[in-house]
Amino acid sequence: MSSDEEKKTQVERLKAEGNALHSKGDYAKARSKYTEAIALDGENAVLYANRAAAYIALKQYLDAGSDAQRAVELDPNYSKAWARLAKASYELHVWPLSVNAWKKALETLPSAELTPTEEQLKQQYEEGLKLAEAEREKSEKKGTTLEQNNLHALPTEDTPWMRALKMEDVLTANNVLNTSAWAIMNAYKDFSEGVRYMKQIKKTDAGIQGNPNALQSIVGGILRDDRVFHMDCEDWLEKLQLQVQFELAAYQGWSTAGPDTVKEEAVKRPEEKGWKAVRGALAATIRAWFLRAYFAERSGESRSLALQYYNNVVDVLEWGAKTWHDVPPEDRGYIFQKTFIRAIKRMRMSAYLAALKDAEDEAECNVEDLIDMANQMVDETTKNTPKDPNDLEGPIDKGAWYSFYVYPVADAHATLGAVFLQQGLSAKQANDTEQAGMMLSTAAKFYNTAAGMYPPDDENFPLFLKVAWEAAYHLGRPLDETLAICKRINDSLPGVRKIWEVSMADKLRTHLLDVELFQQRAYAGLLEKKYTKETPSVRNRPDYGSF
Repeated sequence: MSSDEEKKTQVERLKAEGNALHSKGDYAKARSKYTEAIALDGENAVLYANRAAAYIALKQYLDAGSDAQRAVELDPNYSKAWARLAKASYELHVWPLSVNAWKKALETLPSAELTPTEEQLKQQYEEGLKLAEAEREKSEKKGTTLEQNNLHALPTEDTPWMRALKMEDVLTANNVLNTSAWAIMNAYKDFSEGVRYMKQIKKTDAGIQGNPNALQSIVGGILRDDRVFHMDCEDWLEKLQLQVQFELAAYQGWSTAGPDTVKEEAVKRPEEKGWKAVRGALAATIRAWFLRAYFAERSGESRSLALQYYNNVVDVLEWGAKTWHDVPPEDRGYIFQKTFIRAIKRMRMSAYLAALKDAEDEAECNVEDLIDMANQMVDETTKNTPKDPNDLEGPIDKGAWYSFYVYPVADAHATLGAVFLQQGLSAKQANDTEQAGMMLSTAAKFYNTAAGMYPPDDENFPLFLKVAWEAAYHLGRPLDETLAICKRINDSLPGVRKIWEVSMADKLRTHLLDVELFQQRAYAGLLEKKYTKETPSVRNRPDYGSF
């Protein structure tokens, strides 16, 4: 038997083993078998299509789409490959590509005398096309767009970042560090610099021209404090999409591949092209994925999709940090530093909490995963917090301490508080008094800790205190305790309003109305001798919704 025949036999054996594993539901091992086969025969469309099916089963849709795309390039008449490209694109919410791929899948089927199997495939493809067209239409007809939601109508000087900038000289002269002004102003400095670079982007006959450093600054600003995000022109998103396209091309990043493909190819690039090339490619890819996750979650498009992209980012970052742990930071790049990874994980944790509250997709997230994320955030940050601020990793400025060391831990405590509060309220509703008391007490402690970590002039300080008060109310704590929390909230508001007054979170405004009504009733009851300071707070008000 010739070597070519032996290779062909080995490929067929690996493919058969992969098919058998896929049929049993062992998709990860099936993927590995197809990968081994592709290493021997990289021009086999069936192998790529089969691996795409395994990736789809594993919900790794970027890698699935990349393999399916390769399969249709090798065999444009392969209907199953088109169908898998359509499915992967659908799950990634790329509706136009999904619609086109479903149409291609149908076109590649025989026009007449279909076998029973082909009839079944035709029905599946038609159903897939119908769903994709409906989603595309829904997307196009969305009444409220992200641009409308985020175009600032506020006078420039009233935004938190501009108010903070006006305070900079005074804060510096008086050496004031315990303020939210530093984090938001430095977030704005990064973000606005990136937007300025982005606005230089333009299409010419020679291609796209622009500044290749825009995404670094835009993403850097968001990771410092994502409340800085705003769009100041109608074509903002259009420019950003063009900037992403430009930087991925300029740095030879991975525009369609998923984490497995990126890891497989990235590990070869240092030897082939040098560290500068791989550093730029990975940084552009990671930032593009992050932005996809950020906008999918922020726009309300799909928290499930956001979690997919966040998980892809974390997957590659953790792999790279481990694989290249002995490579100098200046070679492997900033994205593998602990502060960058931590900031990404903080954003992912927030998206998980939002998804869990909405219960959009129980298969994508669960309470145990979220608790693990929060605990790991506290442990990792605490372990790597330098005793000397001059030893900070990453950006060195007054805002960096809060952005990369304080806020992540504070938000982790608030996340744990949210979990225990919900469990406590559920137990209370089920009349499990003992369990409710334990959970609500734990929630109050976590929220109090979170509030105390934020600067007293940050909007999250009174917000988290109010939720701690909410837990104390449901616990039936006495009025002197809950009114003391109300006083701390009220005392913080003048400082908070100096920075956050105009753009203060809607949820905080609602909570403050709650607090005001509670105090009015409590003090009226005390004056009328209906209550004493030992009266359980639960008697003082109707049951408002919790945070």
